This record gives sequence, structure tokens and C-alpha cells, in this order.
Amino acid sequence: MTAAPTVSIILPTLNERGFIRDCLDSLLAQDYASVAEILVADGGSDDGTREIVARAGGNVRLVDNPGVSAAAGMNTGLACATGDVVVRADAHTLYAGDYVRRCVAVLLETGADNVGGPMRPVGTSNFGRAVAAVTSSPFGVGPGRFHYADRRQDVDTVYLGCWYRATLEALGGYDESRLQWAAEDQELNFRLRRRRGRVVVDPTIRSWYFPRGDPAALARQYFNYGMAKASTLAKHRSLPSWRPLAPAGLVAVTALAAASRGLPRLVVPAAHAGACAAVAARLAKDPGVAFHRAWGALAICHWSYGLGVWSGLGRILTGRGFDQQPRRRATGRRSPRPLAPPGASIRRGATRPPRAQGGS
Repeated sequence: MTAAPTVSIILPTLNERGFIRDCLDSLLAQDYASVAEILVADGGSDDGTREIVARAGGNVRLVDNPGVSAAAGMNTGLACATGDVVVRADAHTLYAGDYVRRCVAVLLETGADNVGGPMRPVGTSNFGRAVAAVTSSPFGVGPGRFHYADRRQDVDTVYLGCWYRATLEALGGYDESRLQWAAEDQELNFRLRRRRGRVVVDPTIRSWYFPRGDPAALARQYFNYGMAKASTLAKHRSLPSWRPLAPAGLVAVTALAAASRGLPRLVVPAAHAGACAAVAARLAKDPGVAFHRAWGALAICHWSYGLGVWSGLGRILTGRGFDQQPRRRATGRRSPRPLAPPGASIRRGATRPPRAQGGS
């Protein structure tokens, strides 16, 4: 390909008023000249998200996503896309000014089928800072290399992603029939690698993700992650990695001990609580990260994920399937504007990322 490939950015949304304006500002500021369109696939927002998108201007297009879920939104956007390359975006994220340019460059340089950058979480609330620290810790979210990569390498999945449009079309797009809760990206990459495709992470592809800011939202998110892994297991008769087995094992061993007269019932949860406390004490050395919030976030991630896996397995055994998705309610609130002056540093658990800028 002699000319720079054109790019379609696809952004699924549902009630993202607190984040969508800053997200679109960073996407509109990209220094890659061949961004054909930014397709916002909205699942029926009723909190003002659609009105903000409609006023965004530039090459932003609002398209309806009747399937509501992120997977359905990606497929809706893919059907409308005109670019040679598709870049997936998320409303809870800000993008460096060279994000798209680096995605395309790494795609061309490596010959990979999907490329992306590490997931860099940044908290915007007291609890969100703790979640950002926890999700930057191997004890918090496991050894997945897309969380911590400091060099270009092949991985099992990446945050978001960038593909040739033809690659996504050949895969049949995202699976919106079963993975309605979470982790649709990981399932897609699982299918891609089963076809001998390559997934590459490169730390020069920079973005900053804003994790959930309250315990209830975090618990729902990680419960849904667990459900999604069970859904992947039901479809492929295999898991993308062994990582979901750790939280599922925590729940299983605790339940078996509680049901058995011969086993101490509190040994496993007590040991887990102690391990969480030790890790939380280390994470709390970062400015703005409170010990009790980090400890709570670790416990929520592990227990919610494990319960989600077993709930999903229960759906498999009872034949209920995975086709129903609860609709998220509008909050009616706008979160704090998550921007800082150019050059602001990013540290694990920090409050704000730098404003998206052009150049490397």
C-alpha cells in the first residue's frame, strides 16, 4: 500500500455524558491526516450523550446501535466504516495526539493482524485512584502483558485495537450474541489467534483509561468479566488464558470449606484478606491511594470476578444462555474534567493524564 491507509474510528457509547466530550476532543486532535470518520455507535443514551456527539462537529458521525452492547456497536460501526483501517475507541479513555498514527505505523511495521497499546488506568476520584493502582498490579489483575508492556511484543490481547477493516470482516466482526456482558475484545482476539493471527502490543501507542469510580460499579464490571469468560468457554470449549481460574478457584475453595465440617471455614478468605492487605500497603505508598480503598478494590475485583465465572457456568449448566444484557441507567452526573496541562506526568494511581497532544 503506497498511500497512507484511511482510518475509521469506531466508538460505542451508552450514557457517557461524563466522559464523551473529552474523549472526542482527543480523537479530533489526532495528527494523522487520513482519519476518514469518527463513528459514534450509540445504544440509546438518555443522559445527553447523543446531544454532545451531535454538536461535536468535524468528521464525527452519530449512528444508532439498536443492539446496545459494545460488541453490537462495533459491528454497527464496521458496517458503516469506509476506512481501510479500523481503530476501536472507548469513551472512558483519552488518546495521545499521535495515537492513530502510531497504531497505523505499528500495524504496517509488524504485519500483525491487531495492534494496540498498554492499558494505562488513571483515577478521577478517591476510589478511582485506588482502582487505578490495583489494576496496575499483577496481584490485582493477573500477569496479562497488555497491562504492563514496556516493549513491543506479541500478546494474547490488547486494550482496544487496530485492524485492517478486511481482517475484522473476515472474522465475522464481534460476537454480539453471547458476549453481552464484557470482554468482547478478548474473545475476538481469541478467535483471531486461533486462525494463526498475531496480536501485538506497543507502548508507543498511548492512551489513558478512567476506571470505575465507586465500589458498586467496580463489582458489576468484574462480575461481568467473569460471566464473559464463562461465555467464551461455552462457545469455544476453552479459555483464552488460565487467569480466570485464580478468582474462580478462590470462590470454589471457600465454598467447599464452608460446606465441609472437616475444613476450617475461614482459612482461605483470611489468607486472601491478608495477601490483599500486604499488597494494599505497598500500593498505598503512591500519593492519593488510601490503604483501605486499595484493599477494598482488590477484594472486590477478585471476589466479583470469581462469582461471575461461577454464575456463568451455572447459566451453561442450566441452559439459560448469555443473550440478555441489563441496560445501564443514566447517572445524571458529569464527572470531573479529567485533563491536566501538557507535560503532566502519569504515575500509577495518579489523578489526571496529560492533555492529548500531537507528535511522538
